[in-house]
Amino acid sequence: MNVNHTQKEKSCTRRRKDAKETQGLRSLGFSLRNLCDFAYLHKVFCFYRQRLFSRQISELFFVALLVGATSCDGRKTEEHPHQAAAPHDENATVVTLTKHQLFHIHLETAEVKESSVPIPLTLTGKVMLNERRRAEITARLAGRVEIVSAFAGERVSAGQALAEVFSQDFLAMQMEYLQAIERTQRFGSESPDQSTAKTILLSARSKLEVAGLSEADLRQLETAKEPLSHLHVRAPFAGAVLNAEVVQGQFVELGAHLFELADLSTLWVLADIYEQDLPRVHKGMKAQVEVSPYPREMFSATLTEIFGVVDAQTRTVKARLAVKNPSGKLKPEMFASVHLTTELGGSTIKVPASAMLGETERHFVFVALNDSTFEKREVRTGVETHEIVEVLDGLATGERIVARGGFFLKSELAKETFGEEH
Repeated sequence: MNVNHTQKEKSCTRRRKDAKETQGLRSLGFSLRNLCDFAYLHKVFCFYRQRLFSRQISELFFVALLVGATSCDGRKTEEHPHQAAAPHDENATVVTLTKHQLFHIHLETAEVKESSVPIPLTLTGKVMLNERRRAEITARLAGRVEIVSAFAGERVSAGQALAEVFSQDFLAMQMEYLQAIERTQRFGSESPDQSTAKTILLSARSKLEVAGLSEADLRQLETAKEPLSHLHVRAPFAGAVLNAEVVQGQFVELGAHLFELADLSTLWVLADIYEQDLPRVHKGMKAQVEVSPYPREMFSATLTEIFGVVDAQTRTVKARLAVKNPSGKLKPEMFASVHLTTELGGSTIKVPASAMLGETERHFVFVALNDSTFEKREVRTGVETHEIVEVLDGLATGERIVARGGFFLKSELAKETFGEEH
């Protein structure tokens, strides 16, 4: 009984001592959380005090444990001195940063304003013949080819004779014309047959013009009053002979194909415009055409036509450009790059692409409410490039947005949204 009583007294004495030590720690300003840690450490101290050789060593051991506990707790409170004090909000859109954060992340802001921004646009295309300066030369009368003067690949001038054809029909038409001239001269101006004679003369002249006689040929015929022996097939304009499908001595029928001629001093380029680029392209725009054989040389061009149909496979629309080719370096069927300079007009807001965050269909930016507070703002975008994004809705001129550093704000907002501890 005496032994049990003695153990109870020791236990009561130990509890009173622990209570005094706890009250002393409270008086020093330790928190309840600290006290819970110290209560555990005190039990450890008592355990080792019974096993150490001296009380002084055990007290030093306890002090070391206390210092370790307080330093660990201090690290927990100082590990993130910039921790936001805002309460948890699942729909948070505002981020407030401390001076410490602002100093280290170096946010860059930009003023929201409307501006006209030049944007380069490169289209792929192909050099083509200018169909307005291309001609299929056919036989206008049946006859035998006596002389061929031009062949494929050769350059010819306007009005140059390409071939000479002997034709009985041509001789008959000339005789009819000469007789009409004589008849008109024979009847006086007061004769009732004068009007009919003039009508016959004009008809005969028109037939010769359709056959291919020039004004010079007609004057020669009127002066000599003798029919020309051969019909000259002439080039309608200066250009290159693409095809010559006639040989000397060949008999040709009316409408037979003789030559194909094209003016290569002006060509077309057919380019492909993607659907999203159509609003930025219009007729009359100036362009520069580049081809791989001459990578450092640009050829001036003008956009003359935008087709009205979208290709179902490529999702592009054809555009036609007229390009000058005085040096003859451009060749039909060459692949080309067409360089345009388009503009995003001044009626909409443009912001740096680095300010834009979010997914493909949902975009947002951070608007600076003051020097340390930033609001997440969803925006509706228009045309986008690697450097500039057009904003159609969500921002007003005069506001300031975060141009660089938005990803840090996004991560901070995510921490608040998901309740993550710093």
